[in-house]
Amino acid sequence: MIGVADNIDMAKKLSEFHCNVCATELSTEQIKVENKYDIDVAYVDCPECDNRFNMMFDNRNTVRIKNKIKKVKEIEHYLQLQLYREMMMVEDDYYKQSYNDLSDAEKKRIGKYQPSIDKQKLKEYNRAIKDKKYTAQDLLRLL
Repeated sequence: MIGVADNIDMAKKLSEFHCNVCATELSTEQIKVENKYDIDVAYVDCPECDNRFNMMFDNRNTVRIKNKIKKVKEIEHYLQLQLYREMMMVEDDYYKQSYNDLSDAEKKRIGKYQPSIDKQKLKEYNRAIKDKKYTAQDLLRLL
C-alpha cells in the first residue's frame, strides 16, 4: 500500500518526537513499516526501552479517503486562485468607477487612470487556473 509511505514523508517533516515511556528522542530515520492483517503500520522501536511507538495505520479505505482529501485541497486551491483573480478585477473596477466619479478638475490634477491590477499577475493567475481546470463533476466524483 502506498498510504503509509506518504505518511512517513509527513512524519519526517516533523522536527522531533519522543518515546512515550522513557522520553528518548526518536529519529525519523528509525521509522519502519510493516504490513499485518492488510494494514500498513508505521512504527519506531525505542533504542533505550524497546518500546514500540506505533505512528500511523493505513488500509485501502484510509488511503482512498486521504486521496480524496488531497483532491479536495487541490480543488480548493483552484477555487482560491479564481477568487483572488476575481477580487483583483473587482478592485480595479471599483477604483476605475471611483475615478470616473471624480470631477474633471480632479481628473486633470490626478492624470490618466492607472489600473490597480498588475497585468503580469493576472496572466499568472489565468495560466494557473487554466492548468488546473476542475469542474463540479470532479467534486461529485469525490462523494
